[in-house]
Amino acid sequence: MNPTTCPPFASRLRAALLASACAAISASAATPGTVPLRDLSWDHERAQELSRVGQQVLEMEGIPWQHADSERFIYHYVHRWMAERAAGEAETFYAAVKRDLKAEEDRWENKAHIFLFESGDAWRAFVEKFGVDRWSGGLCRDNEIFVCSPPKARPFTGIVLPHEIAHLAVHRFVRGRLPVWLGEGFAEQQARRHFTAYTRPKGYRFHFPPTVVEASAYLPLDELASAGSYPSDPAKVAAFYAEATRLVQMLMEDHPDADFLEFLQMMANGTKFETAVERVYGRHYRNLEALEERFREVAITKITAAGNAEGGR
Repeated sequence: MNPTTCPPFASRLRAALLASACAAISASAATPGTVPLRDLSWDHERAQELSRVGQQVLEMEGIPWQHADSERFIYHYVHRWMAERAAGEAETFYAAVKRDLKAEEDRWENKAHIFLFESGDAWRAFVEKFGVDRWSGGLCRDNEIFVCSPPKARPFTGIVLPHEIAHLAVHRFVRGRLPVWLGEGFAEQQARRHFTAYTRPKGYRFHFPPTVVEASAYLPLDELASAGSYPSDPAKVAAFYAEATRLVQMLMEDHPDADFLEFLQMMANGTKFETAVERVYGRHYRNLEALEERFREVAITKITAAGNAEGGR
């Protein structure tokens, strides 16, 4: 979730998807690797690196914050093992997102900050204090990530972390603000892709709901791409979220030769969707109608003769 406010239904939908994925975990004794952490002393001068929100978070009562860093991130935590766990994931996810974007150098030299809230009470206090949607499990604000990750989520910090790291990568590699559908679709596609790649070799199996919609709920691409925010009609929010994720999946995973980062930058610059598609994906789709035809094939649920739904991934 980025700082753009999500309606309660959208946030509940995300929470349901995350809960579904976590509930599908299989038992295993495997544990993730860690990366070296360096303890940091914290003073007023170093605190100036943080936003006002970040500074106020470190002043919250009842949280004995500790601080450490790795190659790309500074971690604010209570228990060190949780910082070590998050560091192994964060460095892996960031490198993977960067690789998918074919990005080279960050626009920012400063390390990003990750705040790990280890109790539900601490996270609820954060949500209340800063007006975060109460259904959210994570937030990325510019160069800072705030994540609710109680110890019971062990052995992983959770799928929220790669989702927010994808938002962070956009902030670092793209100038300007993406349309909501593209920012959330990219973050969710990256989270599913890399959380699966990270956990599966360790013996875990997470199952995500397919990113498909029924034909009656399908949002045409021009409606999806022109939306400045989530639909006001709650009945359309689920389709909006599923289609956004599925469209990014199709553009990135079906056409790895195309420059998706260029597509992101064009959209952040305010370029029309049709123009950006023609520029970056013109060799694959002769026009927007051709893209729409292909997208409908993969985004709409198909009912088989046996009565089972097919489609998406």
